[in-house]
Amino acid sequence: MSYQLAELYRQVNNLVRIGTVHSVDYERNMARVAFGAAITDYLPWLTTRAAGNRTYESLEVGEQVFVITPPGQALGVIVGVLNQNAYPHPAQSPEIQKTVFKDGSVVMYDRASHVLTADIKGDVNVVASGNVQVEAGKDITATAGKAVEIAAGSSVTVTAKNITLNGQTTINGSLSQGGGSNGGSASFNSTLHTTGKITTDSDVVARVSLNSHNHTCREGNTGSPA
Repeated sequence: MSYQLAELYRQVNNLVRIGTVHSVDYERNMARVAFGAAITDYLPWLTTRAAGNRTYESLEVGEQVFVITPPGQALGVIVGVLNQNAYPHPAQSPEIQKTVFKDGSVVMYDRASHVLTADIKGDVNVVASGNVQVEAGKDITATAGKAVEIAAGSSVTVTAKNITLNGQTTINGSLSQGGGSNGGSASFNSTLHTTGKITTDSDVVARVSLNSHNHTCREGNTGSPA
């Protein structure tokens, strides 16, 4: 076999190889790959976008990877990863896109059932410099194991046909009730207690009117309160 043919044979054999990540330099985003006992120098790995839009997802030690070494190049490029027995496929369906993280968190979309699931084993932070709008064609349910806090810089508006508050309610500030196109009234099914005055611009009625009631005495009926 001539030298040229032997060299071509070697390059073809080394063009695409499957190995295992030996070590990772996270500062340079490069990894060394083991092919049996042979270990490469640090190689770059492909990403999906690397200009105005950029994506990042690092390799880990033990991942099975594809390495391509173009002819005439001393070093190769890691171009993809393969599942293996130690790290099997996270799903077996053409309908599912799923990412399983090492800490147990899962992000999955099932296009057959139209369900997006994010099961995060920690905190979730959402930050927007503009508006945030959430719309649901049906119900919205929010459940917290501890407290729920909502803070607004100016105002909060809740609009519904019926609003139910279950539990002790504390209002730190003034309370205005009524008004609007339907007027309004307040009804209490329990005792009302105040440590301050109760004032009104109209009448107070407790079976009898505070403004128009009178009393009967020996001298006759009293007049209405002044």
